[in-house]
Order: sequence, then C-alpha cells, then structure tokens
Amino acid sequence: MRRLTSDHFISEMSRGHPAVYSIKPGETVIVETLDCHGGMVGKDGRHRPGPACANPATGPIEIKGAEPGQAVAVRIHEVRPADWGFISGGGDREAATVVDMKDGAAAFPWGLRLPLDPMIGVIGLAPGGGPVPTTTPGDHGGNLDTVDVRAGATLFLPVAVPGGLLALGDIHALQGDGECGGTGIECAAQVTLSTEIVADPLWSGPYLVRDDKLVVIASADTLDDAAWKAVGDMAQVLSKLTRLTDVQSRRLLSTAGEIRISQIVNPKKTCRAVIPRAAISDHWPF
Repeated sequence: MRRLTSDHFISEMSRGHPAVYSIKPGETVIVETLDCHGGMVGKDGRHRPGPACANPATGPIEIKGAEPGQAVAVRIHEVRPADWGFISGGGDREAATVVDMKDGAAAFPWGLRLPLDPMIGVIGLAPGGGPVPTTTPGDHGGNLDTVDVRAGATLFLPVAVPGGLLALGDIHALQGDGECGGTGIECAAQVTLSTEIVADPLWSGPYLVRDDKLVVIASADTLDDAAWKAVGDMAQVLSKLTRLTDVQSRRLLSTAGEIRISQIVNPKKTCRAVIPRAAISDHWPF
C-alpha cells in the first residue's frame, strides 16, 4: 500500500496547484497529515518559531479520470491519530493543553480520560473559481469540521477541475459538534482511504453516507444561513430520490431528520442535514 507523505501540503485549495500525488480509482493509500499548526506546537504546549500555515492539507492528489461534473467518493477506512495532541483556543492565548493518547483514549492533564473518535477536519477538492484557504469550508469541501467525516464514512465531493485535486488534513482525535472552543484535539495522523469516481452524483455539494444515514453538508456566512441551506439542499436531494414535492421533502426532513451544527468558528459556518435510511428505505441509492 502506498504512503503519501505530509511533506507535500497546501494552505489553500486551488486549481492552480499541480498534483504532487496521483492515484487510481479503487486504489487504497495511506495519507500522512500534519496537525493544524504544521507541527509548530511542541509537547510543552507552546508554539515554536517556524513558517505560519493554518490547517496544512496533504496534497493535492490527482484522482485519475475524474472530470468536472462528476464526484469523487472518498471512502475513509481508518483515521489513526498520533500518540499525543493538543487543544488550544477557548479564548486563552496561553499554552495549549497537551493530551496524551494511547490505548484508544485521550488522557487530559486534569485526570479525565475520554475514548478517541478521530475525524478529518479538512478534506476537499479544488474549487472551480479562485483559491479558497484551507481554513474555510464551502461546496468544494475544505474545513468542514464535521464529526461524521471519520472511519466508515464515504464522503462525496464535486469535481470542478480535471483530476479533482484532493487534499486533507487537520485531524481531530476528538471533537464535539460545533468545535465551540476553536479546536478539537489537534494531532498529526495517518488516514487510510480509497476513492471512486461517481458519474452522476446525487448532489452538487459535499454529502456523505455513514451508519445507514445520509448527510448533506452546507456552509454559509452565518449559522442561520448554513442551517437553512442544509434544509434546502437536503430537500432537493430527497425530492430527487423519492419524487416527493419540495414541500413534502421538507415535511419529511422536519419529522424524520435532523439539522446538526458542525462548526461555529470558521470563516464560514457549517451545518448538516441528516436523514436515516429507514425514512427513505425504498429509495436508498447506496
């Protein structure tokens, strides 16, 4: 199995970046990632001098044969965090809180132990327009900070440029919905994934399937706008799948689905709409 190392990374997702790796659909690879500060935080919790790069994302990775109008399905097989990480933010500019991680648990310095549940904070393809910083989410993916983007999920991302140009990073060994303090447990990691090309994607933005749930992810300038965008996007997806009217789809989502906050701290805010397979079992396309 090939290993794509983290010495190749970007700080913005752009069609102008040449691919540094190339993979075939169906090929399984291990992608190494840096933490959100590019390794500039030491085990003492303090920032070391070095080049500033927020949310470095390993890549870009060409997916051979991917073309605009299609989607890339990223199957996340495993997210393996390093043996330590840190938590910063929360309104405190002092040293980060360092967290040791072993035996599947995070050991906080004040005695608390919590089970790890690692997820990918930044993952996306190059957008069709201008560059987008890796700190910012959008229809291309990016800094989604969505806890469902973890092992067992298949994330679908719209292709805007030939090859897609996938990049990922900003792994959180543990994060709650909202990421309300500004970070999760930030860490270096390795992600095992494979990709497939979807000729006729279900939606033109990011969506995923995990644990018999369909999730549509939406980002906007305000939290309200992100929530309502998630509602509208999912309504269109449900109408496409079931042939229900827009009103019927919204009523179905209102009674059988959920709107969840992914993050409230990035330049754009992110929410997601979730519908269980049981609500559309006769039309489940996966």
